[in-house]
Amino acid sequence: MNLLRTFLLILPFVVSISSSAIDADKMREIQALPEVHGDKFYYFGFGSNMLAKRIHIQNPTAVKIGPGKLENYRLDFNDFSRNWDGAPATIVPHPNRTVWGTVWEIDITNLADIDHQEGVHEGMYEAKSVPITLKSTGEIITSRAYLLTEQPASDFKSMQPEEIPSKRLPSKTYIQCLVKGAIESEIEPEYIEWLKSLKHNGVVAEKMSNFLELDNIELKS
Repeated sequence: MNLLRTFLLILPFVVSISSSAIDADKMREIQALPEVHGDKFYYFGFGSNMLAKRIHIQNPTAVKIGPGKLENYRLDFNDFSRNWDGAPATIVPHPNRTVWGTVWEIDITNLADIDHQEGVHEGMYEAKSVPITLKSTGEIITSRAYLLTEQPASDFKSMQPEEIPSKRLPSKTYIQCLVKGAIESEIEPEYIEWLKSLKHNGVVAEKMSNFLELDNIELKS
């Protein structure tokens, strides 16, 4: 009985020490990531997270560094997002193509939050460290980006509008968010005009549209 009582008394401390060890191991793993510097990490938002109001929903510590570009990748769309009522964005390796986006600096304590926002826990996206060239200085910094695990095989940009399957089409609201974020981040005008021309499914995701004030964002498609 005395042994049992002693065991029950020390059990919480054993669990606490074990949890601390796991947390410490996880933190060392995070700090070894190339996008991490000190207690911050760089994140490259090429989709809805180009827009400050959007990223700050779940990542309030995000501080904008500025626009940047990822070389030898293309912007594409696939799968389905319940929040946006259409296909979300991804980046796909592609020679001689460029993806523009916004570089953010975020506390490493929020890394799990952005993983969760991107659906890593659901197997929808996976994280990747990528080299981003800052527009302001030309400096190349390693940043965290997220790619769909179900990557599209064909190139959205090179397809005729009638050839694009419905599961590859983003919603009107999603494209409006990309355009607003790109304008806000002062991304190259030619890229913004291209975003405006992208085919969408015509759906308005009212909750996101209202919250992010996207109604007045004009598109060409």
